[in-house]
Amino acid sequence: MYNIQRLDTKSWQNSAVLAQFYADLATKPYCTNDKGFSHIRTKSHAIKHAYIQPNHPEIIKWLVFDIDDPQALFAFHDNDLPPPQVIIKNPENGHAHYAYRLTKPVDKWRKASTKPVEYLASVQKALRLALGADKGYSGNLIKNPCHSSHEVYITGAEPSYTLAELAEYLDLKPYQQQEPANDEGYGRNVGMFNHVRHQAYPIAQDLTQRELERVLTVMAEEFNQRFDIPLLPNELKHIIKSIAKFCKSSRFGAYSAKFKEKQREDGRIGGKASNSSNGGKARSEKYAEKRQKALEMQQQGINNTKIAEKLGVSRRTAIRWLA
Repeated sequence: MYNIQRLDTKSWQNSAVLAQFYADLATKPYCTNDKGFSHIRTKSHAIKHAYIQPNHPEIIKWLVFDIDDPQALFAFHDNDLPPPQVIIKNPENGHAHYAYRLTKPVDKWRKASTKPVEYLASVQKALRLALGADKGYSGNLIKNPCHSSHEVYITGAEPSYTLAELAEYLDLKPYQQQEPANDEGYGRNVGMFNHVRHQAYPIAQDLTQRELERVLTVMAEEFNQRFDIPLLPNELKHIIKSIAKFCKSSRFGAYSAKFKEKQREDGRIGGKASNSSNGGKARSEKYAEKRQKALEMQQQGINNTKIAEKLGVSRRTAIRWLA
C-alpha cells in the first residue's frame, strides 16, 4: 500500500512536490476561481487561484487526469498503476485530479518531429483508460494543489517518471499500431499539427510570417471543427505560431527541400504504379462509392466518427475524404 499523505496547503512551500509544481509553472499561466472564465497572471499571483494551468502551452511537464469517481483517491492503487506525484481532491464529492510529473518534458511543437508527442499521446490515452479518467478533460486547467479549497495528497512516488516508466504499467500496442486518436487527449494536437504543417510547407516561401499565420488560422479553425472535442483557441494559436516560426527559420530551407523531394518521389511512385497496373485508379474507384456515401452522411449532419464507423474506415480517412 502506498503511503498517501494529506498536505496542509497553507504551508505548501514546505512540500518538495508542491514547490516543484510551482517552479514548473509558466511565467504567466492561466488561472481562475470560476471555471467559466480564466485570466493570465504572473505565477506568483496565479498560485492564489483555485484553478491553474499546469503546463506551458508548448511544453508538457505534467500529465494530468480528471477522475469523476467518489473513490478517485485510490484509483491508481485499485488498478495497479503507478502513483501520481500529486492528487487534488474535491472534498464535497471525492472526485480528483491526478498529476504525474515527467522526468523529461515533451516539447510539443517547436521541433519538426512529432514522434515524441505521438508517444506521449499513446501513454496519455492508455493511462487515462486504465484510471477511468474523463475522456473530455483537456488538462488546460487543474485544481490548484497549492489552494486551500481542495484536499491535496502526495503518494510517496518518485519525483518524476519517464514516459517509458509509465508505459511499463500499460499496454500501448492498441494505440501505437493505429493513427493517433484525433478526438481526445494529445492525439488531437498531433492530428492538427500534421494537417496544418503539411498545408504550410508548400506556401511558406511566398508569404510573410504574419500572412502565413493568418492563412493557417483559417485552415486550423476549419479542421478543428471536425474533432468531437475541439482544441481550445489558445492551443491552436501556439500550434500555428510554432509552424509559421519554423517555416521562417534557417532550418526550414533544408527541410523544405526534403519535403518537396518526398512529394515528387511519392508522385513518381504513384505514376509508375498507374502505368504498370493502374493500381492507383483501381483503388480510387474501389472507394469512390464510400466517399460519396460519406459526403451524403455529412450533409445529413452525421459527425465524422459515426461516418467512419458506418463505412468501416478510420476516422482519419473519413476526414480526408470530406476535406
